[in-house]
Amino acid sequence: MCRKSLVVAAIVLFFSSAALTAQVRMTKPNDFTIELGGRCGIYCLGYQRTLSPNFGLEAGVSLLGGGSLEDSVMLFFLSGGGRLYLLKKNATPYLSGGIVWASAGTSVFNTSGSLVYYYISPGFEFRSDGGFVFRGGVNLLLIKGTFWILPGIQLGVGF
Repeated sequence: MCRKSLVVAAIVLFFSSAALTAQVRMTKPNDFTIELGGRCGIYCLGYQRTLSPNFGLEAGVSLLGGGSLEDSVMLFFLSGGGRLYLLKKNATPYLSGGIVWASAGTSVFNTSGSLVYYYISPGFEFRSDGGFVFRGGVNLLLIKGTFWILPGIQLGVGF
């Protein structure tokens, strides 16, 4: 009986101390990242503010353009959402979701248009004590009733 009590006490001590180990998100609650792929297609410059050890708010922007002297095309993306961390550790799975506003314009036909779509992204985050941030996830985009799947990798710095 004493042996079982010792094992239970060791497990409780281990899990209670493990929950307190990774507080980098709270000591450096802001991060700036660049996402390759993901919710805006090619790239996204993002900012996140961590409000609690398990939740943060994020915003992102992306601008794509091209053309010649006679015509040009420009795409602009603006995104915002939240990220829920499943563990209070420096390496943790997460679930994020939000909304993206996309706008496009062309000088050829002098037209423009915009649309709104939604994203959900399960993924994994690693934060080092020095501030390096790595995230990898799969973005599920709901665009006009159709699901698109785009992987995304974010690299950045926490401060």
